[in-house]
Amino acid sequence: MLERPVVIGGGVGPMAGVALHARIIEHTATDGTDQSHLTVLHFSSSSRIPDRTAFLLGKEELNPALGMVEVFQGAWEALKALGYGPGGAVAGIPCNTFHAPQIFNLFLEELSKRSIPIQVLHMLEETVQFIEEQFPHAHRVGVLSTTGTRKTEIYHTLLEKWGYQVVEVPMDWQDKVQEAIYDPSWGIKAKSPVTAKARDQVLDAIQILLDSSAEVVILGCTELPLAVPEREVERVPLVDPMVALARALIRKAAPSKLAPYERIRF
Repeated sequence: MLERPVVIGGGVGPMAGVALHARIIEHTATDGTDQSHLTVLHFSSSSRIPDRTAFLLGKEELNPALGMVEVFQGAWEALKALGYGPGGAVAGIPCNTFHAPQIFNLFLEELSKRSIPIQVLHMLEETVQFIEEQFPHAHRVGVLSTTGTRKTEIYHTLLEKWGYQVVEVPMDWQDKVQEAIYDPSWGIKAKSPVTAKARDQVLDAIQILLDSSAEVVILGCTELPLAVPEREVERVPLVDPMVALARALIRKAAPSKLAPYERIRF
């Protein structure tokens, strides 16, 4: 079976695409040579893609789906130039909020209208599947996310469909999670490396979920694992959706190159 190329629809935010690319490399089993890694086309065009939370909260009129379609049009042209035909590529978009139905469904519709034949995985669905596979005894799942993702209840709906109980922080703390991500002077999107204030605020939010008996915590915004890269806190697993997405992309692109999860250290 021929390996499939991987497309990363980046720019949502910019560091998230870099992190997904890194996760793909970390979770790929190779023979130690450069040539045994997967072909990855990473396209990042932040200026074309409005903020997803702002759109969902009614503060932005342009649907981010439209800008991402332009990015994927460029990816398809590049794939053809490299000799890849229809149906050969598999793709992921490293933004939880982008997968809100109001955005993601339009994105898929526009891909179809333009006849862009790239298979796009759903990061949130892959995350829930990852929890089912890796933590089969968990029943209560904590979720931290942007306010936009929370208001769409997309994680809530998916998790309940799979039989999980969902734990979230109180709404006053939701504002603090949003602040840790977006504050223009010290938030995760604004500063690299992550500031101590942003990390501490995210850790405090995680602690609230642990105090509510969460058995697994999803860091459901791609900025959050940048602040808290640990695999666990107080022996409770932290799930990075980008890890779930990276592993799903490898599985689709070249199943034999998916490294065992338990051997990964990151």
